[in-house]
Amino acid sequence: LENVLKAGALPAPVNIVQERSVGPSLGADSIHSGLNSALWALFVVAFVMILYYHSAGVLANIALIINLIVILGVLAAFKGTLTLPGIAGMVLTIGMAVDANVLIYERIREEMMTGKTLKATLDAGYDRAWTAIFDSNITTFFTGVVLYAFGVGPIQGFALTLMIGIVTSVFTAVVFTRLV
Repeated sequence: LENVLKAGALPAPVNIVQERSVGPSLGADSIHSGLNSALWALFVVAFVMILYYHSAGVLANIALIINLIVILGVLAAFKGTLTLPGIAGMVLTIGMAVDANVLIYERIREEMMTGKTLKATLDAGYDRAWTAIFDSNITTFFTGVVLYAFGVGPIQGFALTLMIGIVTSVFTAVVFTRLV
């Protein structure tokens, strides 16, 4: 079959119907749109957190901003570039970080109902939320490892940003907010 295909090639004319060239402005536009979507995601999430959790939501938003700064710092330290898939990884990290704070705050609300002291309530809330936070983040981290190992180019950029974001979000949600 291979010999027949090679030997019996039929002449087929090629007519150019349309020609386009892509310049660097297309990539810049994509990055600009990606950053816009990340900022909108951050704004909406921050607004909902403040609306629902009041002062604890403000603390969660501060932790979220610190989380994004640390992600950018880690990327800069390793001389990583911020691409569109990397921005998508950061947007997913925003959701993961807020999820950890929601788990913590809901556990604290449950503990407040039992009538414990403030310190005991906070300790129990963080302790009870830790297993759910660890479980959800470790499975997502392993997914990022698989994506990085078997993906190419943009997929690896997304996976790397996601893995960095997971580590920093767990740190800011569990350690930073508890410290404050």
